Amino acid sequence: MPNSTKSKKMIVYENLKRRIITNALKPGDPLNEGILSKELKISKTPVREALQQLEKKGLVENIPGKGAFVSRFSFQDIRELFEIREILECEVTKRVAAKEDLNLEEARAIRDKFAASNTNGGRNGKNYFSAGDQIHSFIFAAYGNRKLIREYQGLQEQIIRITLYFFTPNRQDRAAKSFKEHLEIIDALIARDPRRAETAIRTHLRNSLEYLKTVI
Repeated sequence: MPNSTKSKKMIVYENLKRRIITNALKPGDPLNEGILSKELKISKTPVREALQQLEKKGLVENIPGKGAFVSRFSFQDIRELFEIREILECEVTKRVAAKEDLNLEEARAIRDKFAASNTNGGRNGKNYFSAGDQIHSFIFAAYGNRKLIREYQGLQEQIIRITLYFFTPNRQDRAAKSFKEHLEIIDALIARDPRRAETAIRTHLRNSLEYLKTVI
């Protein structure tokens, strides 16, 4: 029975997490245990446990007397997230660029895929975001620290959620700049230039944060 309950909790957890990250459930949306229980055809216990786990991940907020809601974004939350990203990603990117065993074939394949995302579905499509995320993921995978990869995956879920929520199709100027910034990051890695790679990732993160200031 405990294993069954745990399995049900994880099913609910993954279901809700996916919907929150993709903004199918938007910031501020209520998460009523009873309604979710009926919708998912499952008892309230795994729903409650899943919501508690999502709260620990920062995806759900519990307001006393009102209940659980999809967590909202404040600029302070986003700024702090980007500070963490800059500290981690700049250092890791610099170290990866200096690695003698960096898989350049894989890096070039990722670059080609990202370049293709500029035309396949356009910069508004999910392919574009997915390909951009793959560059960041490649950097951490290439570094090879498994614990750090797990930590970054948690950050990346928040990053994807914020990107999908705040990106608007009418801001093609930012999309074009972001595209060039990602190309510079992967090109610096392929060139095995640590200083250039660190500068590229820092520029991208700071420009992304400046963009978010204008839309929050």
